[in-house]
Amino acid sequence: MVEMASRNRNQEHTYIEGNTVRRYEAAPRRHPEMPGRSAAVPQPSREELARQHERRRAARRNCQRAMAVNRGYVVFLTVVTLLCFAVCAVFVYFQANITSRISDIAALETKISELQADNHAAESRLETSMTLEEIKARAGELGLVYPDSGQIRYYSVESSDYMNQYTDVASR
Repeated sequence: MVEMASRNRNQEHTYIEGNTVRRYEAAPRRHPEMPGRSAAVPQPSREELARQHERRRAARRNCQRAMAVNRGYVVFLTVVTLLCFAVCAVFVYFQANITSRISDIAALETKISELQADNHAAESRLETSMTLEEIKARAGELGLVYPDSGQIRYYSVESSDYMNQYTDVASR
C-alpha cells in the first residue's frame, strides 16, 4: 500500500510528453469504506428544487432591478455631463484669452524694444552731429556770452539730495 501511494505521488509530479500518454484515471475513485464519503450522492427533493428555482428567479429579478436606469439618474447624468462640458468650454476660452494676451504682450515688448533702439540711435546722431566748438560758435552768433561772477549763485543743500524750485531764482 505504501509503495502504491509513493508511486501515485511520483506520477502526479512527472510530465509525459506525446500522444502516447496513458490515461491513469478519468475520475477519482469513490471508496465507500472511507469516512465522510458515500457511494451514492443523494438527490434533492422536489420541494428543495422548487425553492432553489424560486431563489434563482428572485436573484435574477433583483439583478435586473439593480441594473435598470431610472429617469432621475438619467437627468442627473445629463446635468453632470453638461456641467463638465461648460467647465471645459470656459477653460478653453480662458486658455485662448491668455494665449491672445501673451501674444499681444510680446508684440508690445517688441515695439518697445524697437522704439528704444530708435531713441538710442537718435541720441547717438545728436551727440555726433555737433561738436562743442560748433555749439560755442552758434551761441556766439545768437549773442550768448559766459556769465559774470556776479551772475552765478550757489545754493547749499543741507538734508536732501535735490531741491524743488517753485519760483524763478533770479527774481529773489
